[in-house]
Amino acid sequence: MMTEMKGAWRDPLRYVMDKRLGKTGMSLLFAALTAAFFLLTGKLCAAMEGAVVIAACAALCAAILTAFAWQALRGEDKPVIVLLCVSALAMLAVGAHLTLLSVKPGRYANVLEPMLSDMWNYGLVTAMAWEDGAWSGVYLIFMGLLSRVENFSWLYAVKLFDLLCQCIAAGAVLRLAMQRGAKVYGALAAMFACVLAPTMLLNGSLWAHCDATFAMLALWGLALLLDDHPLAGCVLWGLALGTKLQSAFLFPLLIVLFMKNRVQLRHILALMAAAFLCQIAIVLDGQGLTSLVTRYAMQLEDARWELGLSNGMPGVYKLMNVASVREFSGMGLYLGIASALLVVAALLRSRRELTGDTLLLGALLLACGLPLILPQMNARSWYLAGMLAFACAGNARRMVAAGLIEFISLCAYMTAVFGGEVVPMMPLAMLAIATAVLVLLELLDAILVRKNGEAMRA
Repeated sequence: MMTEMKGAWRDPLRYVMDKRLGKTGMSLLFAALTAAFFLLTGKLCAAMEGAVVIAACAALCAAILTAFAWQALRGEDKPVIVLLCVSALAMLAVGAHLTLLSVKPGRYANVLEPMLSDMWNYGLVTAMAWEDGAWSGVYLIFMGLLSRVENFSWLYAVKLFDLLCQCIAAGAVLRLAMQRGAKVYGALAAMFACVLAPTMLLNGSLWAHCDATFAMLALWGLALLLDDHPLAGCVLWGLALGTKLQSAFLFPLLIVLFMKNRVQLRHILALMAAAFLCQIAIVLDGQGLTSLVTRYAMQLEDARWELGLSNGMPGVYKLMNVASVREFSGMGLYLGIASALLVVAALLRSRRELTGDTLLLGALLLACGLPLILPQMNARSWYLAGMLAFACAGNARRMVAAGLIEFISLCAYMTAVFGGEVVPMMPLAMLAIATAVLVLLELLDAILVRKNGEAMRA
């Protein structure tokens, strides 16, 4: 004890940085850091409209990332310096998004702002049941509620909401990485990559999209399903389905989990009920049950003629000089379903136990492979695949796949946002197909065994 006190007096800074905190100490440090970030953000954003609200949202997002990270580190008995570095990284990630908060993209000026202005003229239920077929579920609930706000920038609200969802989704990536057996620092790197990656910054903070909303629900649903919480996981997947149809990329895994007796029929019914309830405003507005059931069918029909076979997604259709929407659209849908069923069959026929890592690889293959085949995919169709790739990255081949998914998505975003091709679409499509093949090889290594009985490894 005396030696420790002498060290504290001799070098107090080193003593504090090396100190191991108990539960109470960590709570006090967490509160102090959150308060400091709130005050700093409020000062830096003082000239912006609603500076206090912006600072509060930023502090909340940083607190969420810090809480996830410290929870992962709790069993490691880390010194204060490690906790401070992780907190600083969380604040840096949030600050990177705040720097783009005032950028007003054409999508906001041409689509979101007119839509919100129109919603303001109607009742809340009518606003949340907006008949524009491009919107559904949680997106419409948020937009309807946002249209009631009068004293805060709609642009800021959309971007801050996306940032909040993105931070929560990053926590799901951390949990998925831990479930597959990743080391703590590898899982933390995956979490922060989901917030700091260029595509994540471009998607929400620059482009004002909210893809993080459905990704958050889908990823946490997957994490809960892999952790043997089928009811909660299916409910979240139902909310994700009611938010965006692209969440259905992961739904073939339900067949695998059902056949392995990890999901029951009542859980799938709960999924359907959740998808229905998050769009109940459509029925309450008097549009009828048919409008709710056919919502996505109308979206696909509109996209079929407005977007064609592909809207910036570097898939197989970018390899064709001439491709008719009439013929290839239906064929692409059937081919996508067949490919998903092949992945299901491979998982069910696995010669090894289906671990969380194997199922996560199956989810990644579905999320990055189906957008290459299905018609009417856009430049953001790899958003979910990007987050799953970070969660899966555990060896050299998987890290290469994650890097390629990020690079290809970034090139597609640059074309969609700024209108200029960084890489021509045909070689980019070939690279995207090669990436999906790389993930497929990784999955085959996880489910096959050699003839001598030894497991194949990457």
